[in-house]
Amino acid sequence: MLRSRFSIKSLERYFLLLAAGVLLPMSVLTAILLIQSRAAYLSTTDALRAFQEVRATLLAMERVSAERGPMNAALGSTRPVNQRLLDALQAARVRSDTSIANLLALYRAPRHPDGAREFNNIQRIRYALLQARADADALIMSPRATMSGQRVLEAVDGMVALVPALQLTMADSVRVVVQHELDAPHLLTPALLASDLREQAGLLGSTFTPALTKQRRLTETDQFRMERVLGRIDQLRDLLEARLAPRPDLRASRLYAEMRSLYFGEALRYLARVRDTAALRPEGADVTAAELAATYVPLMQTITQFRDLMLDEMEQSIHAHRTEAIRLLVTTLVAAAALTAALMLALRQFRRRVIRPFVQATRIIGAIADGTTAAPIPVGKYRGEVDGMFAALSVLKDNAAARRQVERERDRLIVDLAVMAETDFLTGLLNRRAFESRFEQTLEQWRGSHAVLAFILFDIDDFKGINDTYGHASGDAALKVVADLCRQTWRHSDVVARVGGEEFAVLCHAPTSDQAVDAAERMRLRIAQASVRAEGGAVFALTASFGVACVQWRHATAAETLFRRADELLYRAKTGGKNRVVRGDVV
Repeated sequence: MLRSRFSIKSLERYFLLLAAGVLLPMSVLTAILLIQSRAAYLSTTDALRAFQEVRATLLAMERVSAERGPMNAALGSTRPVNQRLLDALQAARVRSDTSIANLLALYRAPRHPDGAREFNNIQRIRYALLQARADADALIMSPRATMSGQRVLEAVDGMVALVPALQLTMADSVRVVVQHELDAPHLLTPALLASDLREQAGLLGSTFTPALTKQRRLTETDQFRMERVLGRIDQLRDLLEARLAPRPDLRASRLYAEMRSLYFGEALRYLARVRDTAALRPEGADVTAAELAATYVPLMQTITQFRDLMLDEMEQSIHAHRTEAIRLLVTTLVAAAALTAALMLALRQFRRRVIRPFVQATRIIGAIADGTTAAPIPVGKYRGEVDGMFAALSVLKDNAAARRQVERERDRLIVDLAVMAETDFLTGLLNRRAFESRFEQTLEQWRGSHAVLAFILFDIDDFKGINDTYGHASGDAALKVVADLCRQTWRHSDVVARVGGEEFAVLCHAPTSDQAVDAAERMRLRIAQASVRAEGGAVFALTASFGVACVQWRHATAAETLFRRADELLYRAKTGGKNRVVRGDVV
């Protein structure tokens, strides 16, 4: 009887322990799920708020950028300015002011308690906008003959500078959207690129304003500004193509096709024709600033329409995720209640002293297999076979840790040996063996390139005299100075090595052999302008002689052939007076 009563009490105790041991982790798990569901809901709420700020900022940027169109037309108009142009300018300014006021409302407390910095920045931008308008109005009201191209350019630049300033104010909002929204790389990023493209497109049109206003030919400065903007437009187009590659549905959309056809096709061809005319005729282009804006600006609207398509898709995605987060939160609450009730009914089916040790052992084995930090192994906590299992796991854990330590030390040693085998110990540059290996790799990768391969060999003039006069330590210092100049002068893609005592070699690609020679000349000048301090405190100068051998891909052979050609050219530089660059014909 006593034995029976004791057994019943033991089973009750084990049951209570089982209930407490299961209910507590399940309660924590339920709490974590609820917290995560709530965090997902709050995350989508933050993403939606930040997205509204981003969209309002992009609209303000567009309106401020669009204001330059009627301003440029008024600047280039005859005096007095046509009232229709002034009305269009005023309407554009009203739209800009409205969009900035709406943007300020988004950052004003209490809607955005942490938006004081952005609010103040936007206020400063609004004041700068008023000043830029005043400068433009002064020019619009002044006689056209008294306007200088520089003043017109300053007025345009004053408006242009406002858009990047507005763009900076939304950096934190963009970060929040990207952080909380998975579709941001595929939707928000193309929208931001399209917005930047819209600004660059407007800036490209504004580059014509000084010349059209003064009715003069385009200057080299005007041409340079246009080329720089066109380069940025080409870059943005490539970035858009890359970003839309995972989304063929967006690439095949009507708005994207219209943007490619109307802007990248018709609009840019129209500006190219105006540019060609303005570059050839002494009186400049045969259109006014107003006529250019009337033709060019409507073609730019396809960029804005495509941007809005991306923003609409982004907003729909955020709303969908927010709805899903709300559904998940409600589902989690219902499931937590149901799971708790079900768990109370199922606790009698488990035995704490059997299930829990094996689950814990499984986790430890997985951690050991993955190489991650394993939980403490409870050796001595259980009895019999279970305790023996944990004792074996403890030994396995120690052996795995020792093996991983040995593997890490072996890998580190291999890396160190590889670096030492390829690096010149004094200068830190590649040695000759590594240089020849890089040459072979370059030939294998250099397929179909129209560039030339330049092999530049140079050495320090009268290096033996430096050693004899100042000592070998000073000679080593000179070699280190030249090595530092190499790292400052040559590109990361160029292969630079010390191939002899005072001899260095460079392997680089260049569009033409002239550019390779120019690079060698820059290096020669840097060496000639450098100074080295000897051990005794004396300062001495250096010069170097260069041999530049260039070869096209179809004629490239082994490293020794180019090395021999460059060595011959270096010898000619030495015998021809030193401190000079001697080039060979492109083979």
